[in-house]
Amino acid sequence: MTNKIHEYSTTLFKLTLLIACGCLLNISAISAGIASESHSSWMETSFEQLQELNKKDPALALDFAEKLYAKSSDKMNNADKASLFAKMALYCSFLGKFDQSQEFINTANTLSPEQKSPTAISLLLTQASIYDSLGKAKEALTLYKTAEKHAKESEDFRSLADSYSYLAGYYSMNHNDIEAIKYFNKSYHLFDQLGDELELAYLKIQMSTSYSLLYDDEQAIRYANEALEYFLKHELFFDALFAQNALAYNYLRKKSFELAKESFYKVIQLSKKANNENYTARAYLGLAKVFLNDEQNDKARYYFNKYQQYQIPVNTPHATVNDFLLLAELELNDLQLDLAENAITSAERVLLTLEKENTLSIYRRFYDLKAKLATLKDDYKTAYALQSKARKLQTNYSNTEREKVRSKLKVIFDTDQALLKNKLLEQEKQLNSIALENAQNEQWLQNLIIAIISALSLLLTYFVYRQLKTSKGLQMLANTDSLTGLSNRRFAFSQAEKYLTQAKKIKNNFAVIMFDVDFFKHVNDEYGHTAGDTVLKSLSVLACGYIRANDIIGRIGGEEFLIILPGASSEQAKVIAERIRCATEDLIVTNDNQEIKITASFGVAHLTQKEESFSEIFNNADTALYQAKEQGRNKVVAI
Repeated sequence: MTNKIHEYSTTLFKLTLLIACGCLLNISAISAGIASESHSSWMETSFEQLQELNKKDPALALDFAEKLYAKSSDKMNNADKASLFAKMALYCSFLGKFDQSQEFINTANTLSPEQKSPTAISLLLTQASIYDSLGKAKEALTLYKTAEKHAKESEDFRSLADSYSYLAGYYSMNHNDIEAIKYFNKSYHLFDQLGDELELAYLKIQMSTSYSLLYDDEQAIRYANEALEYFLKHELFFDALFAQNALAYNYLRKKSFELAKESFYKVIQLSKKANNENYTARAYLGLAKVFLNDEQNDKARYYFNKYQQYQIPVNTPHATVNDFLLLAELELNDLQLDLAENAITSAERVLLTLEKENTLSIYRRFYDLKAKLATLKDDYKTAYALQSKARKLQTNYSNTEREKVRSKLKVIFDTDQALLKNKLLEQEKQLNSIALENAQNEQWLQNLIIAIISALSLLLTYFVYRQLKTSKGLQMLANTDSLTGLSNRRFAFSQAEKYLTQAKKIKNNFAVIMFDVDFFKHVNDEYGHTAGDTVLKSLSVLACGYIRANDIIGRIGGEEFLIILPGASSEQAKVIAERIRCATEDLIVTNDNQEIKITASFGVAHLTQKEESFSEIFNNADTALYQAKEQGRNKVVAI
């Protein structure tokens, strides 16, 4: 439904923009205000050659630039040199050679390029991207914003589009995907006006990742495939590697493991065409993650070992931490506890150098692995404390992500509206200038056209907004329990049927948990129905903190709840149920200055060859719940 609403609103906006564009002047006419750079005429040809080489492979462009400087530096003026060093810094950053990139930046800055020139803005963006890769998020953001400001003041729309693109990448890397999409949208509109199909293809790769992190898999995969198709059509195999790699990770996040494997194998094939061993190694790392998520530890270790054999230098703290955590998970699965602890300790040393608010998902995974290690060492108290930390981070992150998903369309809508408004204002400015040279009647006609277009744009905008608001409200009412905000019985059961069908098709695990509040009637009788509602809402929030991102939890009766666990075995479901039971036992609900203590009973059932329909599994869980009640309540019983 969300994707359909998005497509509907996008179609209406395209119609509005199509009408408006009839009176808009091309953006390139305004870019005369760009801060000038005086280059030697022969260098302009060299810069064009560099641009073509960079399309094929930044390594080729870097090699050409270094040879050009060695051969002809005595013929270059300072502007030529600064621009050349800025380009070499950029190519090095693309190739992950951050130390060398920093040297070129420092050299270029000694030549004092004009502050708001394209060269100076490029240096700011490259420096910021190095900071970003090294985990210096605050320093990076300051430079990105400075570059954006200078590009706006100089009316350099290409540099402004680049600034928006870098800002989008920054927000995506730092877990603010909705802000990332807003800036991708701004950049996309500018590059579209400039007619730069190559930059649009680069943007689609980055946008693909952000949409994937917002669980909009359809949009994410579409963008990655469009970029891949463009690069392959133009035989840009180095860039195709990026697109294919992004597509593989989209499938991995979607848990489409077979498609993810196929995509990573294609990365290996493309890396041979591009003669790039780094991406062969990255493909092996990706395959290790796929098999690890698919619970095939032996194959995951096999590909992780192949990745390590390439000895590719890992020069960003995020990549270093993720490698250590992946190694730790492999060791834990093989019960190599000492080796796992060493890997976790190494990851922690790097994590402490990063800003926690920008690495929530990594910290959650870190705490989960430490909890698993503590459990294997029979240190359950430590494990419980670490799990609580992980769940708290997960709750914060998940709540944020849910809010982002709800507001995503609204943000994109507002962004498009702001861009349209800016275009109309720019149009009015240009038309007023032309009107001074035309007859009075021609000026009147032009102003009338502007007014009509503006009125039509506002009318369509208002209509789209109302439609979005109404559709989202109806969808929420149809699928949500009004008291707890969880899925209602109808929606929970329909999702269960869907996940069960998928599980049987791919021969995967499937489990459910039923639970309810013990002696709930006593709560209502002693404290009142308002207190009972407060208890149900508090228990709903608590339970959400102990389930996985793709699990479904719903309220199916008065005090009865159902948790659907696709891919979970009976043992995994029992562990989740036991954690919720323990946390419920510790829960204190406050209502009208009264403290209420509750417990809950749990029934667990799973997919077997004997019970294949959801109704059979549900009945088994109900029977198990009844047995838990019969055995004294505050228990977990599995069938």
